[in-house]
Amino acid sequence: MSIPGFDHNNVIPPHLGDPRMPMLVSPFSTTTLELCQVLGFTAERRRILSKFLQFRLRLNENNIIQGFQWLDGSFLENIELTELRSPRDLDVVTFYAVESQDVQAEINNNFEEFFNSVIAKENYLLDHYVVDLSINPLSLVEHVKYWHQLFSHNRNRVWKGMLKLELNTSDLDQQALEYLGGFNDE
Repeated sequence: MSIPGFDHNNVIPPHLGDPRMPMLVSPFSTTTLELCQVLGFTAERRRILSKFLQFRLRLNENNIIQGFQWLDGSFLENIELTELRSPRDLDVVTFYAVESQDVQAEINNNFEEFFNSVIAKENYLLDHYVVDLSINPLSLVEHVKYWHQLFSHNRNRVWKGMLKLELNTSDLDQQALEYLGGFNDE
């Protein structure tokens, strides 16, 4: 499915028609290439997307390849029109699973910004959080409930949609980086 255009509230819509149909309800599945093509319409947005793609490269380097990401924040709004400013970052929750405790230990030791939202913001312009898919199912439901509730409305209480990206799509991520490299944003 394609990324829906901004609706009358200048946000990605929460659903496309009948909200009882799962394929028409947020989060909308997309690719990094489509994300860059549709929402990379300013130099500042492209800068944020470039940093995000660098972060995704680090995910692959650290064997974080099972799972998906939910994207949200002012990046998924026409904030340039509604608040006369650019987005400052991209809000991301990475839902992930790793194959072993050894891999988890390597992530803990080598990828501090994966778990530290302050460092992720400084280095990658991401407001980044994680949900470990291997936790107790009841806890997992609580995490999903929290992030869905937080991401499904903006600060003005407008109901909005979010996007979903699969992990481990390095070919598409590389195509997205090449797409962004075609702009002269210096």
